[in-house]
Amino acid sequence: MKIPVKPADATWTDAQWRAIHASGSDLLVSAAAGSGKTAVLINRLIGKVTDPDDPIDVDELLVVTFTNAAAAEMRHRMATALEEAIEKNPSSSRLRRQLSLLNKAQISTLHSFCMNIVRQYAYVLDLDPGFRIADTAEAALLRDDVVGRVLEEAYGSENPEPVYRLADSFTSDRDDQAIEVLIDRLYDYSRVHPKPEEWLRDIPRQYHLPPDADIDSLPFIGPLKEAIRHQLEEAASMAAEVGRIARLPDGPAPLASTAEEDGALIGSLLGIMEGGTWEEAYHAFSAIKWAKAGTIRKDSCDEELAERAKKKRNDIKKLVNGLKESYFVRTPARLLEEMRLMAPMMDTLVGLTIRFGERYAEVKRNRGIVDFSDLEHLALDILSEERDGTLVPSEIAHDFRDRFREVLVDEYQDTNRLQETIVSLVKSGENKDGNLFMVGDVKQSIYRFRLAEPMLFLGKYLRFNGDADGTGMKIDLNANFRSRREVLDATNYVFRQVMGARVGEIDYDEAAELKPGAPYPGAGSPATLTILHEEQEEDADESSASDEELKQPQQEARAIIREIRKLMESGAEVTDPWSGSTRPLRYRDIVILMRSMTWSGEIAEELKHAGIPVYAETSGGYFDAIEVMIMLNTLRVIDNPYQDIPFASVLRAPFIGLGENELAKIRLAAPDEPYYEALKQYVRNGASAGIPAGTEEKIRRFYIHFEEWRDLARRGSLADLIWQVYLDTHYYEMAGAMPNGKQRQANLRALHDRAIQYERTSFRGLFRFLRFIDRMRRRGDDMGTAKAVGEQDDVVRIMTIHASKGLEFPHVFVAGVGRQFNKMDFNQPYLFDQHFGLAVKAVDPDNRIQYTSLPFLAIKEKKELEMRAEEMRVLYVAMTRAKEALHLIGSVKDPDAAVMKWQEGQLAPGERLPEYIRSRAAGYLDWIGPAVARHRAFAPHGTVPGGQLLDDGSVWNIEFLAPSDLSSESGPAAEIAAEADREEKTPDSGAEEEVLSRFTASYPHSASVRKRSKQSVSEVKRMWLLENAEEPDPFMSRSDEIRPMYMHDRPEFMQERTLTAAEIGTAMHTIMQHIDLSRPQTVREVQNLITDLTRRELITDEEAREVDAAAISRFFGTPIYERIRKSPDIRRELPFTYGLDAGDGDRQILQGIADCLFREKDGWVLLDYKTDRTGMFRSEASLEAAMAERYGVQLSLYARAIGDILDINIKEKLLYLFDGERVLTIRGDHFADTKTDRII
Repeated sequence: MKIPVKPADATWTDAQWRAIHASGSDLLVSAAAGSGKTAVLINRLIGKVTDPDDPIDVDELLVVTFTNAAAAEMRHRMATALEEAIEKNPSSSRLRRQLSLLNKAQISTLHSFCMNIVRQYAYVLDLDPGFRIADTAEAALLRDDVVGRVLEEAYGSENPEPVYRLADSFTSDRDDQAIEVLIDRLYDYSRVHPKPEEWLRDIPRQYHLPPDADIDSLPFIGPLKEAIRHQLEEAASMAAEVGRIARLPDGPAPLASTAEEDGALIGSLLGIMEGGTWEEAYHAFSAIKWAKAGTIRKDSCDEELAERAKKKRNDIKKLVNGLKESYFVRTPARLLEEMRLMAPMMDTLVGLTIRFGERYAEVKRNRGIVDFSDLEHLALDILSEERDGTLVPSEIAHDFRDRFREVLVDEYQDTNRLQETIVSLVKSGENKDGNLFMVGDVKQSIYRFRLAEPMLFLGKYLRFNGDADGTGMKIDLNANFRSRREVLDATNYVFRQVMGARVGEIDYDEAAELKPGAPYPGAGSPATLTILHEEQEEDADESSASDEELKQPQQEARAIIREIRKLMESGAEVTDPWSGSTRPLRYRDIVILMRSMTWSGEIAEELKHAGIPVYAETSGGYFDAIEVMIMLNTLRVIDNPYQDIPFASVLRAPFIGLGENELAKIRLAAPDEPYYEALKQYVRNGASAGIPAGTEEKIRRFYIHFEEWRDLARRGSLADLIWQVYLDTHYYEMAGAMPNGKQRQANLRALHDRAIQYERTSFRGLFRFLRFIDRMRRRGDDMGTAKAVGEQDDVVRIMTIHASKGLEFPHVFVAGVGRQFNKMDFNQPYLFDQHFGLAVKAVDPDNRIQYTSLPFLAIKEKKELEMRAEEMRVLYVAMTRAKEALHLIGSVKDPDAAVMKWQEGQLAPGERLPEYIRSRAAGYLDWIGPAVARHRAFAPHGTVPGGQLLDDGSVWNIEFLAPSDLSSESGPAAEIAAEADREEKTPDSGAEEEVLSRFTASYPHSASVRKRSKQSVSEVKRMWLLENAEEPDPFMSRSDEIRPMYMHDRPEFMQERTLTAAEIGTAMHTIMQHIDLSRPQTVREVQNLITDLTRRELITDEEAREVDAAAISRFFGTPIYERIRKSPDIRRELPFTYGLDAGDGDRQILQGIADCLFREKDGWVLLDYKTDRTGMFRSEASLEAAMAERYGVQLSLYARAIGDILDINIKEKLLYLFDGERVLTIRGDHFADTKTDRII
């Protein structure tokens, strides 16, 4: 191991110096929070590049970061460091070359590195290098489609019974969504393994047990025995504690012998779990008999000690009896038989998952796309080859090994097994002589939910040593340059007591402790623990009966408000530790951290009400924002107005504004019809229904826009539709005028941006977009509210602990520490595990009964320990974000019960809390409370006789608050400002008149403002119909000439993406534009043309499948075709631009495209093709009237514009209807009497 001597004037710590300069073996740097990890990494890179003896070019380094932002920052810092080095040595051509090579340097996320490999070596996989990365939304929709098809195929197979039994076991009676989710999650779990299909196939093998299977040989029995043994050790420790309490001078002496008998019983069970068989353990637990507790005479001992001893003994019995009920009620033979019965179901599930993976890969390949998981697996395929079942480096991997002199991995604790394999293929050497530099902190590994595997880091940490003797080298960076000593002492104090190898996955020892490294001047603030509780009886009597009842988030918010006001009013300052300069505290120096954002809305509202600027940076809640809900409901009714709840929501929205009474009257107009039909009936009833003029105007104005939106949805883009709704309704401006308007407008912009992103995928259309949104909501996904503030905005921020990782704030409030951990995963009938695979509950589908299987119980024990370890690391991340002051805030129901529970820790020997306290924690306060209860600052709140307080240097301020203590924090700052501004003021009449005149002034050219400078003929036609109809179309009574046609929603399995009528019509027009009119065309010839147009990408594959080639061929047998064929001059798809008099002196530009114009002896004929359905009309007369009304304005405008432009006489205007091969004549000028200033 090569490490140069550290100069005397070096500012680096010894550990940092070693991390920067050590080489010759793989190196693992455990960099605690605030330890200067990034600075060490940058200086190591610069040192490698500028080494005078063995310099490395920057493009010979592979630097893997966790995020793109981290990669960009690393590249920027390297550029800055190189520029500084050049300034010191301006003649160095080598340094200038390194700066020029920096853009080529491989500093990126692992995904980006893999993408580069796949693009460069795509030929190895027979993959098109022009592949596209699928958007998250696109991938989600594809996966939904594929899993649905796979299940449908399985249901329709020759032997569907296994699939039905699987569905019966895991789904409700309504749908099989639970199976889709299970397949989806199992597939995701498999993808973090180098050989996903092999991992999947191993799952059912564990359930196929031979008749002579030994339960003790099952792969999970060893870890399960160890887990049970640990719990028995906890019980033994508790029994010893009971004995110790009983032997205290005022203790309950009769319980001493009881504790000894309990200890002996538990000891015998421990002996069997350590050296016996499961069969022996089954019989031992079945035979448990508890000793009768000794009688405690009244006044013979301290009552509190007696109660504690009794409670602890009850806890012992509950723990041991719980083990018996969980594991030893059923015989070993029965447990094995249950596993065998589950094997067919596991076969079916894994088979469906593998089939899903194959079909999903096929769909992606056909579309030329890959997802993020594919990048890693494709790169692995390029970098490896299999020999004797083992992956070894390929020739390409060896090329990378030759190229990269050093491989550096940042945030190594958050890698998974697949990523670890990829890195191992491009690094050189073994651990003892390798070139891999890994940096991270397992105590900050908080992404297990994303399938990160912190045990990879921990395994190396335990194997490596300080001098690389026969293995890799490890270095601990534990000097913290971020926080004041008071913050670090408080963090160390808690984690020394709660984090251990079994509960926490790592010992919080001397190497893990945070050492103060930042030179803050003076003393800082003590760490604060604030416990909020409900009003107790004696307090409740004293408090006013009118006091409001506060919810926990409101109560915690008011405690935070109280502290913020104290800080601001006291003129608190924050310090730059390096310069020693101070400045006043700002709101942006304060952050409120929470495990999840469930309470963020309520806390934010309380802060706003108190006049404190706040911003909640949520990762969820976007779809619950009222402005987003209204817009999504608007899109839903545009897609399909026959949805009552969304339709009523839109009518109630601010931009229409119908009231509850108006909605009720609409409903009563047609109680048994859809709400849309009821609205039409309500307007048809007119005066007889007593409709106020204002209400009728609201409805008519809405409908004019509504029809435009529906038309735009068919012919335009989704993003254009959304923005048009904003423009027409002015809802974007309305949202900005509401409270928190900036955030609301950001949310509306985010919906528009989301639509743009969606349309960049291979999916199109409003229906599919809404289906995608519904899928996200159904599966609990969310987009997070749009970011509406920047880094420099002076607001208090509310964010999740996960979002705060890597950030730092002078004052940190960790709220909600009294909330329980999220254990929803344990309520599912299945559990995933990286090593075992999948454990499910045993199911009796015939009787609809589920019960815990042995694998499920074993994995549940493991996952609960992993969950608590993860939560412990999350708490560590939260506490280490603070630079100057740390505030912990939590709520309990009964403070006396909480204190009594926490005081158990005072009775425990040693510094670390007993395992039974740490392993049973249901929330952060179950760790913080017992730890802080052993601090001298807790003494005023109660100590236990015989208990001990730790002699620790940390400083704590502990307080218990009831709602009555916080009532004064609820008043808004606005009231205070108003109080100071209530003096009488004389109004200025002149100024008042000026203001009124400006607000009431009319713009002289307001009509022109409403007009568009350019419009299509279709838009003019639609507006003419709306303005010239006696009442809007949907409010008209249905003509007897039209047969009713009833259409029902298709079931989900039929909801394939279909083309709209407009899209099919456009495709038909494209074909008629390019078809040969010189002679009749057969169906085959039409189909050949369609194939050619598809190849030339003039129409899509979907359009090619939908157009009616036979109908086009039949056109050539009609009289109108004969007239065209004989014409000497035929013009097709003739575009024109025409200046139209708007009627007020202005002119507007009209655009259109005529389908066909041909000349005959006595004039020109204008022909327009239509694909309208005609079967609903009972007579030819009703068809002609309807078509004239529908298209008369359009053809009249075409005739006027083309006639004027070409100076020709258009003698006929004809419609050709492909449905029925009809030719209709449009007579007269339907546009002649139109008021153009109103409709254009």
